[in-house]
Amino acid sequence: MRKKIITIFIYMLLITTAVLIIGTKSALSEENLMKSDELINPTIAASYTNITVEQAWTFLTDTSNGIQIPIDVRYDNEWAAAHIDTPAPENPKHHCSCALSSDEAVLQAFMELYQGKEIILYCKEGSRSTAVANLLVEHDFTGIIYNMIGGIDAWTLAGYPTKPNMPPNPPAITGDVKGKPGEEYHYTISTTDADSDDVYYYVNWSDNTIDQLVGPYHSGEAAILNHIWSEKGTYTLKVKARDIYGSESDYATLEIKMPKTSNSMFYQHLFRIFEKIHFFFLF
Repeated sequence: MRKKIITIFIYMLLITTAVLIIGTKSALSEENLMKSDELINPTIAASYTNITVEQAWTFLTDTSNGIQIPIDVRYDNEWAAAHIDTPAPENPKHHCSCALSSDEAVLQAFMELYQGKEIILYCKEGSRSTAVANLLVEHDFTGIIYNMIGGIDAWTLAGYPTKPNMPPNPPAITGDVKGKPGEEYHYTISTTDADSDDVYYYVNWSDNTIDQLVGPYHSGEAAILNHIWSEKGTYTLKVKARDIYGSESDYATLEIKMPKTSNSMFYQHLFRIFEKIHFFFLF
């Protein structure tokens, strides 16, 4: 009898131990699974969502699901060589991760620009866009963040369109085409850039003054320039636009004639004549 009791006790002890071991393994397995999910889907831990290039394409070619703005965070030369090609208003913008991560003012300006909006971050393969997504979360970005896994490499491999940086359109020039030497004239210059990049203007007044480089101006923003021609003649005002990545437009021109001498120039000339006459009579 005694042996039976001992045997039963040993069996019960073994069963209890087995149950405890299985329960512990199950808990550990569940914990590991949760950690694994966090690695696969950062949304669980980090308030942004990983999406495939297929999902990104669906977002960016259909505005019925809202407006998502693709943000290319690669270097300038990478953007200029090729970036994803999607139609407005869901066309891509460029903000280098190098500036966002190193300059607090740049980061804050970015967050203000896109606050409350839906953005899709992408880079070459996904590492830089993930870093920017985490950076935005850490700084309490108020919009919705998507991270395109695989980057532009996966986008291109899937057969979706890309395009290089496009130059600005030739500028439009408006202002007087006839005037008088010695008087100041105002000219308005503007252009648009296919990628909405900021632009500079090269300005050649075709006289003996130094060429100007002015800017940057936003795409579509007008620049107002002033100039004085000192001599009579026919001049060709030449202007071309250059975006911030170095792509240049063709020159735009405006012919300007200065056939008359202004009153101020006339009186200056007359004064010099009187000075010479006065000097002659003194001697």
